[in-house]
Amino acid sequence: MVVDQNFLNIAESYIIILIMDDVVIVGGGIIGASTAYFLAKEGRKVKVIERDPTYKNASFPLSLGGFRRQFFQKENILLGKFAREFIINIPEVLKTEKNPNPTASMVTNGYLLMFGPEHAEEQYRALENHKACDAGTKNIKGSELNKIFPYINSDGIETATYTDNKTEGWIDPFMFHGALKSKAIELGAEFIKGEIKSLNEIKAKIIVSAAGCWTNELLEDIPVVPQKHTVFRVKCPKHIPEMPLTGDLTTGVYWRPEGKEYLAGSPLSVFDANDLEPAWNDFEELVWPALAKRIPAFEELKLTGGWAGYYDCNKLDNNAVVGKHPKYDNVYMASGFTGRGLMQAPGIGRALTELITTGSYQTIDISAFAVERVLNKKVRHEPYVL
Repeated sequence: MVVDQNFLNIAESYIIILIMDDVVIVGGGIIGASTAYFLAKEGRKVKVIERDPTYKNASFPLSLGGFRRQFFQKENILLGKFAREFIINIPEVLKTEKNPNPTASMVTNGYLLMFGPEHAEEQYRALENHKACDAGTKNIKGSELNKIFPYINSDGIETATYTDNKTEGWIDPFMFHGALKSKAIELGAEFIKGEIKSLNEIKAKIIVSAAGCWTNELLEDIPVVPQKHTVFRVKCPKHIPEMPLTGDLTTGVYWRPEGKEYLAGSPLSVFDANDLEPAWNDFEELVWPALAKRIPAFEELKLTGGWAGYYDCNKLDNNAVVGKHPKYDNVYMASGFTGRGLMQAPGIGRALTELITTGSYQTIDISAFAVERVLNKKVRHEPYVL
């Protein structure tokens, strides 16, 4: 029997299509899990490949868990607003048969960002964007800080911005990720362990790179690399449970309450780190002096622990890189959040799903984060990285 070669080619192509995955997401961290959830919700068949299902070195569980809308760029402000909207509805939108009462242990103490004279003008411009986006932030002179936060020494602070309406705060990163992942699985997504060395290994209609710090290993033209940050756990005789997550932009040090203790982040970061050993010297040399100067009660701090984690840092401008990669027919990506992945995950997962399923953004237009911006080296700096 003679079989026409064209027929064989068509049959082979049809078989390949039948065995091809619909959507494959590389990276099952917070961005991958959120994207899987939103795509599965739209009926897409999603497979998530994660090389370390313990997430031991992932960015999200080693963060302070903050969510805020205090940024310079409007897109980041709007993504922060949606984060709060999504998080507050977790008990309803992420409940599953196995977990009917999901939570992320949200604490709504707000954020307080303090600026010296050198950053004041930039912050005043940022406040115009806050107003345009209805962020609900409040701005005061540095000299007025003591009236609202009596424990703070305002020396060297020109202006400060804060929220007191429960729109900012922090959550438990592991609980949030677990709730997203569980709901995505219930909706049909599949999470498997595996390591992808090249996107060419994947046969799928749509590929999403959510590889975080390791994006550059898969997409060499994207300047997103691991940036090591250290967080210290400290104890103080004076406990202020209502304290907001506070960032002192004059020193780069930031902190918040955690149980009966506090967490405080070092202002120094390291590229090309060999391990995740905390930079212990930073505490004595930088963090403690900065904390004690800003909050005199912190003179009596005692170091009780610490850890280090990676930011997926976009070395171009500290802004996310999200969208379809122009060099591929079917590759999308989301990375470079530079410490904002946890809080931006809901908005990014929804945005990518809109782009993949409709061809354009339907809610928050984040086309400013497009891959082309990075390839063409068009800097769009986000200055407020904690």
